[in-house]
Amino acid sequence: MKLLRACTLIWMCLVAVWIQPVIAAESKTPEVASALVNWKAAVESGSLDKIMALYDKDVIMFSVFAVKPLETPQELKSYYEKVVQNPDIKVAVTESHPRQFGDVAVNSGLYTLSYSQDGETVSIPSRFSFTYVLKNGKWVIVDHHSSKIPLADVD
Repeated sequence: MKLLRACTLIWMCLVAVWIQPVIAAESKTPEVASALVNWKAAVESGSLDKIMALYDKDVIMFSVFAVKPLETPQELKSYYEKVVQNPDIKVAVTESHPRQFGDVAVNSGLYTLSYSQDGETVSIPSRFSFTYVLKNGKWVIVDHHSSKIPLADVD
């Protein structure tokens, strides 16, 4: 019994040592969280320059509105040109899970995109994952996935 307790204590210490860098990395996520805030503000501003500045030149984007992946800055810009044509586009982030792993970070969660169409408000509840790389002290998006939330849970 003492051997089992000793082994358990040693195992718990090893796990604590292993988890500590993960906990430390998660405590450094305010910059990662602010990268999502910057994306939201850029989209709502309607400024293509602000939006494009958030993305890496090698970005890949899977979007709510695009059928195929967007794989070049020009494809991304053409996509956002259509998105920002609506001056009242809004992004309401309802859940966000930023995580940092050295010079790479991921933020995933939920948001609702809303805009006007023919005098009516259209709301699209969506889920997202952004993958960032730290370049020159700035988090840039290298992978962006957004998709509509399914209408019902599937068992």
